[in-house]
Amino acid sequence: MTKYKFLIPVYNDWQSLNLLLQNLNKVLSNISKTGNILVIDDGSTISPKLNIDSLSNIKKIELISLNKNLGSQKSIAIGLKYLQNKNISEIITIMDSDGEDDPSNIHEMIEEAENNQNYIITSNRTTRKEKLLFKWLYKIHKLFTFFFSTHWMSFGNFSSFHSKNLSFILRNNKVWLAYSSAISINCKIKRVYAKRMERYFGKSKVNFLNLVLHSLRVISVLQINVILFSSLYMIILIFLMSILNNIIFLFLFFSIIIFNIFLFLIKIYNNENQLNGWRSFINDVRTIN
Repeated sequence: MTKYKFLIPVYNDWQSLNLLLQNLNKVLSNISKTGNILVIDDGSTISPKLNIDSLSNIKKIELISLNKNLGSQKSIAIGLKYLQNKNISEIITIMDSDGEDDPSNIHEMIEEAENNQNYIITSNRTTRKEKLLFKWLYKIHKLFTFFFSTHWMSFGNFSSFHSKNLSFILRNNKVWLAYSSAISINCKIKRVYAKRMERYFGKSKVNFLNLVLHSLRVISVLQINVILFSSLYMIILIFLMSILNNIIFLFLFFSIIIFNIFLFLIKIYNNENQLNGWRSFINDVRTIN
């Protein structure tokens, strides 16, 4: 019988996680399946508070506590390394704890993962229940990423896959920078589509700077493509400058250079080789029930 594992990074939002666990339990009950949970506590300043009553279809909850706040992408990478080290054979689903990843889509995703075991099943967003500014910024991010890499990144963490794919996801440590772009270059992807829901509680603490840095990390994984396309665009701009003698082309030329320098600095700061020492970031591993 297929086993199901849910990997969920959390930073302080235990209230949302408890509601997510209740909703996951209902979904699993409705499809007559059981599952286990792996929670990655990303250096929370609030002690874990999990209500495990009435979770009849969730058989075990493991909690990995990190010794500092690393961010969701690095938390996911450590969780995947932990599961790879366990040598499991399960369907793994990664999702955020805040409710924006809709548990009602789980059935379709794990079914697709079972039937397409060599693929990562990604949940691609059709609509987003966010402020208009954030919606437009996300669209700009997708277009900008495609313009410089030809990768259309319309998905985030929410995905399901057979554990046999762990070696592909983790093979070059790019997942340390950004999960979505790592699977985009390392794995075969099958897309399903779903709405991005509202958060269970409160507002997102992600600010504009965090969004920009995350976007740069996503693009930095695709740096080979970015360098190739940047070179092409710079050649075109030089040609246009020689013909039209317009300062705008010069501005764009140097903007591309600065953009590539930023990507280089992002890669240095987020050195993917740190993932090789993933155990050093773990403070504690314990079973909740």
